[in-house]
Amino acid sequence: MLHVFSHRMFNTSTPFSPIKLPSQMETHLWYALPNEVKSQSLLNQYVDLLSPLEKDHIFSISALQLQKSALIARALVRTTISRYQIGSQVNPRSLEFRKNPHGKPEVIWQNSEDWHPPPLHFNLSHTSSLIACGVTIDSPIGIDVEDKQRTMKNNILSFAKRYFTFEEVELLSAISDPEVQRHEFIKLWTLKEAYVKALGRGFSGAPFSTFTIRFRSVNPDSEDSEIVIVPLEKPSELTSNWQFAQLELAGSHYAAICRESNGGAPMKVVVRKTIPLVEEHIVSEID
Repeated sequence: MLHVFSHRMFNTSTPFSPIKLPSQMETHLWYALPNEVKSQSLLNQYVDLLSPLEKDHIFSISALQLQKSALIARALVRTTISRYQIGSQVNPRSLEFRKNPHGKPEVIWQNSEDWHPPPLHFNLSHTSSLIACGVTIDSPIGIDVEDKQRTMKNNILSFAKRYFTFEEVELLSAISDPEVQRHEFIKLWTLKEAYVKALGRGFSGAPFSTFTIRFRSVNPDSEDSEIVIVPLEKPSELTSNWQFAQLELAGSHYAAICRESNGGAPMKVVVRKTIPLVEEHIVSEID
């Protein structure tokens, strides 16, 4: 059981070689599936990576499955970020974090005369069955993942009217198939949440009802479209210089990525599936 972990010391240095930092046009997306982590000794190694505050938080979670997911999420963040320390290899245990005034986590980089930390940004999202971490360089990032099988206790349109804008509700209302409507609702939700997380202002600073996600045609002769932000309030704060990517993970989850635009250049997404400290492989590279 997770809450009675032995705190024995393990060799927690990553067995993998450093990874080249993402380019200005790249976003790296890492994900892990908690149900694939079955080894008790591996879970103990994850505990050994954490700070005392992180351990206290993990052990305060009474539901064992949620406790396990939270533990893997912290291990994923630490092992992922430590892989990018090309100039000065860093043990994932030594990383320190803080939160901005709105609660968005950031790395506290340790500067030195002979090493300057990379301008790396990250964001984490998870459900009970999938955990994802996005990484960029020189650009704030927000990501969100949602289970494709997510169901609503209430009517979808009634729920959407509480949180979404009139234009978004109209878009969903035009979908007659209830199952298609449910999937489109989930995808729209991931886009809005990814944007709010990229802004780093928290939900109170950027309520869903204060901006519209709009799909704008790129070419009249194709079905391709780009995703744009239309601020309805506070345009100086709800900025629109962002680009999005939508994708599926593990065939079971929708994911959305939001990052600052890079002069109009398209975003390239490199997706890796991992079991932290054990294995990883590139799943896809999306332009």
